[in-house]
Amino acid sequence: MPTMTESRSITLIDPDRTSGPVADAFAKLPVINVFRAMANATTLFPPYMDYLSQLFKRMELDKALERMIVLHVSKLADCFYAWRQNTVVARSVGVTEEQIAALQRGEVQAVCFSAAEQAAFAFTDEVVRLVEATDLTYQTARKYFSDRALTEMLYVIGTYMFVARLVRSGRIPLDAQTAPSPQ
Repeated sequence: MPTMTESRSITLIDPDRTSGPVADAFAKLPVINVFRAMANATTLFPPYMDYLSQLFKRMELDKALERMIVLHVSKLADCFYAWRQNTVVARSVGVTEEQIAALQRGEVQAVCFSAAEQAAFAFTDEVVRLVEATDLTYQTARKYFSDRALTEMLYVIGTYMFVARLVRSGRIPLDAQTAPSPQ
């Protein structure tokens, strides 16, 4: 049985060797290693890909902010895999190189971010680190975001916390190259 220190990853499923709902699920987003690993859970993978593909559709939460939150979660989770792939998506929705660089440095209060974006990052920090945002951070976020946008933010944060844990604990190798943005 492999030990925790061995680098062997969860098996990466070959989408060309699947059929039915699993094959259909692979068609929803670009085939990358994290999704190939997720496909091991044949009962969960198809509905999860349906859900995940919804994150690339219009929401109340601004697309650029949503991707910056994804990058921030990736940075907090020290998940280079998610960071690398989502910089491609972030650029496709208008996140600037200055913003990406600031997020990479962990400078979420940088002048390139609006007050609303800074509030979203503070909210994200506390949800990731404390599970529950403090009253002050929550009230600050509510100044800028509706209940719907805050709830969408929580979905995004939770989704990418899961992705980071799957990638890191599953030892998922980087793809040879990043996939194009599904945006």
